[in-house]
Amino acid sequence: LAIAYIVAGLPHPVTVGVATGILAVIPFGAPVVFGAAALYLAAAGSTTAAIAVFSFGVVVVFLADHFVRPVLIGGAVRLPFLWVLLGILGGLESFGILGLFIGPAVMAALISLWREWTDIAAAEGHADVLRPGALPERH
Repeated sequence: LAIAYIVAGLPHPVTVGVATGILAVIPFGAPVVFGAAALYLAAAGSTTAAIAVFSFGVVVVFLADHFVRPVLIGGAVRLPFLWVLLGILGGLESFGILGLFIGPAVMAALISLWREWTDIAAAEGHADVLRPGALPERH
């Protein structure tokens, strides 16, 4: 976002860019910074630059939160993208800011337990249990 700040003519763009990066760790931290920068630009009479900075910030934060972060977290714990995203969103909804870290950790633990269970079942020759529809129906 520092590049957008430079192009828009915001004073001290590198400092504001660093602040955006640091606060991006906190939910709604980066939007507060680029929102304030857009308000400053609008108050200074640069409405087009304000809209551009705000729009660019929304796109960057959306891409980072929904694609980059899950890929980085999923690669570290070998989780598929969808499970990491569900862990992040579920953790955030359940535990707030701490849920950003707790959610993927809980999801990783559950996936590890599932993988261990399926490995043990396959090693013991119970592969039929792992097939969908293999369990007997209850009457």
